[in-house]
Amino acid sequence: MRIRTKSRRTKHGAASVFLAIVLSALILVECTFVAFVWNLDYALSVNTALKTEVDTILSDYNRQLFDVYGIYAFSIDGVDDECFNRALEINGYEAESQLFVSGKHRFTAADLKKAIKSYYWYRGTGIKIRNVVDSYSELFIQLDEKGIIKDIGQFMKSPAAEYISQMIKGSESAEKWIEKAGDVLNIDDLIEESEEMDELRSDYQEAIKDFGLDIDVDISQWNSVLKGVSFLERVSELGADNSPEALTKFYVSNYCAYNFDCAFRPKGDSSINGTDFDSIHGKKRNDCEYILTGEYGAGTLMEIETMMVGILIAGCFLTDYADEVFRNTMYAIAEVISAIILAVSEGTVDIDPRIIQVGLTFYCAVVQSFKEFIKVTVRGERAVIFKYEDTDIITLSYRDFLYLFCICTPEEELLDRSLEVLKKDYGKLYKGIRLEAEFGGNTYSIDKSYQLYE
Repeated sequence: MRIRTKSRRTKHGAASVFLAIVLSALILVECTFVAFVWNLDYALSVNTALKTEVDTILSDYNRQLFDVYGIYAFSIDGVDDECFNRALEINGYEAESQLFVSGKHRFTAADLKKAIKSYYWYRGTGIKIRNVVDSYSELFIQLDEKGIIKDIGQFMKSPAAEYISQMIKGSESAEKWIEKAGDVLNIDDLIEESEEMDELRSDYQEAIKDFGLDIDVDISQWNSVLKGVSFLERVSELGADNSPEALTKFYVSNYCAYNFDCAFRPKGDSSINGTDFDSIHGKKRNDCEYILTGEYGAGTLMEIETMMVGILIAGCFLTDYADEVFRNTMYAIAEVISAIILAVSEGTVDIDPRIIQVGLTFYCAVVQSFKEFIKVTVRGERAVIFKYEDTDIITLSYRDFLYLFCICTPEEELLDRSLEVLKKDYGKLYKGIRLEAEFGGNTYSIDKSYQLYE
């Protein structure tokens, strides 16, 4: 007979098994939760690191570019992941994520316009935006009111222009011209006028010789005067416009004329904030002239110089015209020349002395404008545009002329060319950046730019 041994079972053993099952599930949940929290904390650290990195990049803007031009911008060449990795390490993590630059926001002409407006917002009180414009506008108004523009045109179209040109530019003295008139004129009665005619001729020829100029003032200079007057007319119209768009145009024009290097630097010239241009690019460059015309070279300078001379002639003419003594002297000489022309032409050309007076005044203005031109371009001084009773009413530097020409240049062209010049000095410029980092199959990113351009 087989004897069966009955095993003893207790409730404690069942409880242990049950407890082991419950604890294993709890441990699994807890471990999963810990891993989730760790991953979440790491993801938050990645986001923090991304923010730290992008703020570091934006704070590393070019200091000189901001000080001189008021522009927040940076170069992409200096971007690395050192700050990103350090930010992760500070939070106790190793850099398991790789940083990517997934987007770059270029600095554009539209951004430059916003920067210029901000630049003048806090500098505008110390910068005379309208003074030059008002001066030119007044000059144009005076030229128009006194009929000078019409008078010079009338002289150039008359036969008197050719005769007076021969007398002033030729080699024959006033005495010889009077002798050509035969018995009509007596040289003994016209000694004073003949001497003054010879003095005019001498002044003109010396001006041409001294300044190395070889021009035909009858035609080319009159055309330059017309162009100059056309500029003055446009500036006068803009000066009367007080709209926000007009004010922005003043800002942009002033910025381009006074804040970039130019061919003929005035004495003590520097940027608006006082920075020497040599410290920016090391040598003189015709950047302002490029911004105006879109080209570098002698042709560009000649175009600007021609415009300058035209305006200087107009200003000198107005100064002489306002001088009563000068006016009377020119009229006395004009009467003699009128008689000479009548006699030499055998009575076929009878010119009103007032027309000749305008022509003589024009030639005197040409000579005077050459002298003022040299003061501006060679000596770096200010040209006297209008003078009355020994008082300089309007004086302008080379940059003032550039300012005037910028006002008459489309704003979009000024902004685009200015940006090209800035790139030449500071390289490619960026206003914002997009950074990305991957972890656990997810992509974390941040996109940020300077608030000035938003």
